[in-house]
Amino acid sequence: MILTSLVSYYEALLEKGELSRPGWDRVSVGYGVLLRPDGSIRSVVSLKKEEMRGKKSVLVPIGLRAPKQFVRASGIRANFLCDTPAYLLGYSEKDPKASQKFEASKELHLRDLANPDTPPPRTLKNYILSHQPGRPPAHGIPQEYAEDFSNGVQLTFLDEDGRYLMGDAAVAAAWDSDFADDGDTVKGRCIVTGREDGIAVLHSKIKGVPGAQSSGAALVSFNAPAFESYGNDGGQGLNAKVGKYAMNAYSAALNHLLAGNNRTQIGDTTIVWWTPDADKECEDFFAKCLSGEDEGTALGSIMRRISHGDAMDFSAARLEKPFCILGLSPNAARLSARFFYRDTFGTFLEHIAAHYERLNIEKSEKARKYLTPRYLLLETVPPDVKNPDNAISPLLGGALLSAILNDWRYPESLYDSVLCRIRAKNELSPGKAAIIKAYLLKNTDNKSYKEVLTMSLNEESTNRAYVLGRLFAALENAQYNANNKSSNLKERYLTSACATPGKVFPAMIQISVNHTEKSGSVQDAKLIAELMDKLEGGVPFPARLDNTEQGLFLEGYYHQTQKKFRDIAEAKKNKEAES
Repeated sequence: MILTSLVSYYEALLEKGELSRPGWDRVSVGYGVLLRPDGSIRSVVSLKKEEMRGKKSVLVPIGLRAPKQFVRASGIRANFLCDTPAYLLGYSEKDPKASQKFEASKELHLRDLANPDTPPPRTLKNYILSHQPGRPPAHGIPQEYAEDFSNGVQLTFLDEDGRYLMGDAAVAAAWDSDFADDGDTVKGRCIVTGREDGIAVLHSKIKGVPGAQSSGAALVSFNAPAFESYGNDGGQGLNAKVGKYAMNAYSAALNHLLAGNNRTQIGDTTIVWWTPDADKECEDFFAKCLSGEDEGTALGSIMRRISHGDAMDFSAARLEKPFCILGLSPNAARLSARFFYRDTFGTFLEHIAAHYERLNIEKSEKARKYLTPRYLLLETVPPDVKNPDNAISPLLGGALLSAILNDWRYPESLYDSVLCRIRAKNELSPGKAAIIKAYLLKNTDNKSYKEVLTMSLNEESTNRAYVLGRLFAALENAQYNANNKSSNLKERYLTSACATPGKVFPAMIQISVNHTEKSGSVQDAKLIAELMDKLEGGVPFPARLDNTEQGLFLEGYYHQTQKKFRDIAEAKKNKEAES
């Protein structure tokens, strides 16, 4: 299903002209070798361009449409027209097999350019026949390029006027013919397309997944007898009969996704998405829903439209369009498919909108309005970690995204991690309060306490855990007003009051009498008395609260604290209006 959907995406991109045809790929090239018509080297020039990397401007190779490069697991195998100096020039200070590699390249180019009938292929053939492998000075290679050449930088050929020889129609046709020739390739029925094709033994590398090898990693690969079956011993890719066309198509499509905007990173998982018909508007819209920043108005506008049943004027047909989401994680030289989901575009939008609605909670105007999956996961990480993204649990990241996209229950570890962070720092951020609210709404039978899982304070609720949380906030405020705008109640008692209220609340209630008398705040005394009244009719301070009740306690504390801030802000506005 994954490869089939990627092949469909590739064919759609091919039709739109956004990808090259089979046999061609995007290759990073650092230098060009200018050839005279007789095949002699005129000069070697740098093709690098300046690019900002952080605060520095550095020279990097340019991306060129070039003949597809083969995966060299071992041995010697040349690439056409675009390769390392060892293959195209027979030069390398570090590679003792440079001359052998040049001979392999010579054999490939003479085969493909056997009967040149136009100047560009004749120039190339003249070079291949006349060139003698040697050290840099023999080729006119500037000394400043020597280190790059020794490290295997990619080269290509140009004519005297600076035109890429691989862009010539006759040269390109020669490569297309060679690439389509299966030769001794094993034939079979492709498990992706269902057609007879040459089976790909080695699959192209997938690049752009953080944590994987920089040279790329394989999505389909077999390299040990334990992974082989059905008599395909020693056949590597023959164990999963993917045709050469499908292999080139899915790898080109996936590399295109990883190099573009249809991707995001959550923990160690890289997520990409696409529609099989390459509908860019749908893909961009999904990107804003899933990973858009809320500093602007894009995500807010989207949420308002979705909540009103108007998904950016998408037609019913487009909302029913198939939509694919793939999660990839690095695994040495291979990639692991963490998850793959395929549903309608509209269904995914509904699930994401429902998720954000569950997270909706009162907060400061300066706080982040929409908590995207990355920011939710950061709430589970200690705040003093240097690289918080690297500290996110890989399993939690994948489980959370799966829950959001499929409207499943949130992972238990998300709730537990948030409670652990609150206990560790005695700090309840808007993000943590939002997670608690969303979790209790989705994962529990909340009929008896659903009235408190709201955006803001419910002053009528008599839920014991919720009222205890409100009471703790009221006691904290009483101390704050009595001690010259200072309180340490949260730092000292929040964790114990939340877990074992029976141990700490009686003492805090006693102390609060002194606080209200000292501050003279009638409002604080009245609120504490009202909340105590709500706790009558049973044990006012239970010995302990379970995990669900602790969440309700924290919601009550958060709501009551936010009401205080709201009242202060409103009083300030009224005062400014009067003046």
